[in-house]
Amino acid sequence: MAQWACVSAANLSCQATIVNTQKQRNSPGCDAFSFKGSEFMAQSCRFSSPQAVYRRPRNGVCPLKVVCVDYPRPDLDSTANFLEAAYFSSTFRASPRPTKPLKVVIAGAGLAGLATAKYLADAGHQPILLEARDVLGGKVAAWKDSDGDWYETGLHIFFGAYPNIQNLFGELGINDRLQWKEHSMIFAMPNKPGEFSRFDFPEVLPAPINGIWAILKNNEMLTWPEKIKFAIGLLPAILGGQAYVEAQDGLSVKDWMRKQGIPDRVTTEVFIAMSKALNFINPDELSMQCILIALNRFLQEKHGSKMAFLDGSPPERLCAPIVDHIQSLGGEVRTNSRIQKIDLNNDGTVKSFVLNNGSVIEADAYVFATPVDILKLLLPENWKEMPYFKKLEKLVGVPVINVHIW
Repeated sequence: MAQWACVSAANLSCQATIVNTQKQRNSPGCDAFSFKGSEFMAQSCRFSSPQAVYRRPRNGVCPLKVVCVDYPRPDLDSTANFLEAAYFSSTFRASPRPTKPLKVVIAGAGLAGLATAKYLADAGHQPILLEARDVLGGKVAAWKDSDGDWYETGLHIFFGAYPNIQNLFGELGINDRLQWKEHSMIFAMPNKPGEFSRFDFPEVLPAPINGIWAILKNNEMLTWPEKIKFAIGLLPAILGGQAYVEAQDGLSVKDWMRKQGIPDRVTTEVFIAMSKALNFINPDELSMQCILIALNRFLQEKHGSKMAFLDGSPPERLCAPIVDHIQSLGGEVRTNSRIQKIDLNNDGTVKSFVLNNGSVIEADAYVFATPVDILKLLLPENWKEMPYFKKLEKLVGVPVINVHIW
C-alpha cells in the first residue's frame, strides 16, 4: 500500500505545501505524488504537460507521476453578497466629483489602509498613505532573501466568502492571480500526528447541503454520534441568520458548543483550528460570533468555503496594483514614514501628523488603519479619557508567529 500525497501549489517559485496524505490503492511499492495547483506551477517547473509527467524508471525504482490540475474561478459574481459589495464600491466611482477634493492622510499601508486610499481616490479625493516600514501589506507583507526566495508573514487564503476582496481583485483586473484549489478543507488530526482528514464539498450540491454532506462523509475525525450532535447543534446557526449570529457574542466557542450539546472533542479536533485561523485565539477565549460569521457564510454560499492562493508574493501581486491605481488617480503612497505623534488643535481636533523624520503633514481628514497597539501608543493624553477612546483598553493585540514547512 503506497502513499498518495496531495500537494497544493503556493507560488510561482515551484514551492509546494503538503496539505494531505492519505492511503490509496496503488501498485505495490510505487509512490505517486499529485501536485494540485495551476498551470503556472507546471510551467515554472518546466513540465512538458500540466496534466502528467513520467520519468523513465531506474532499476527497481517506480516512475514519478506528477499531476497538476488548474481549478477554474468559481461563479462568485452572481451571489448576493458579491453583488452588494460590487454595488457599494461602484458608488465611489459613480459619485459626482467633489468641487473641493479632500486631502486625507491614512496611517498604515496594510490591506485596510490600501483599500481606504483606493476608494477615496475613486471618489475623487487625494489620499496620502503613510507606511512606517519599507514594505507594504501589513499582515500580508513579505520579504525577499538573498537567494530571491520570499518570506511571508503568514499563509494567506482568499475565500469565496470574501466579497469585498474578491470584488477588489476584479476592479484591479487581477482575478487571474488567484489560484483556486479543490473545494475541500483539510485538517491535521491532533490525536494522530502526521495524519490528515478531509471535508470534501461536492460541486453538484447547493449550500448548505454540500457542507452537511462534507461533514457526514468524514469518518476520520468525527464518529457518527458526534456528527449527528454537531449537525443538530449547527441548525440554529443555519436557520437563525445574522440576528442569531450577533446574539452569540457573549459566549465563547467552547461555551456555545457545550450549550448546543456538541461533544468537547469536536471543539478540540475541529474548532481549535478554526479559532486560531480566524483570530489566533483558543476556543475558550474567542467569541462564538466570530466563528458563526464564517460558518454562516460557508453554509449559506455554495462557494463560500472554496479557497484560493496568490500566485506570488502579496506585495508584488496584490499591493503593487493597488498602489498603481491610487497613484494613477493622484494619490500618494509613502513608505518609511513612521508617525511620531498626533498634534492637536486647541479644541482637541487633529492638527497634523508629525513623522519621525521631523516632517509635518496636515490634511482635511485623518484615518488610522494600524494595529490597535500602535494606535494606543500614539493616542494623545487628552483623548484617553474620552468614552469613545476609553473602549480601546478592552482591545488587545495578539502576538503571532508563523512557521512555514515546505
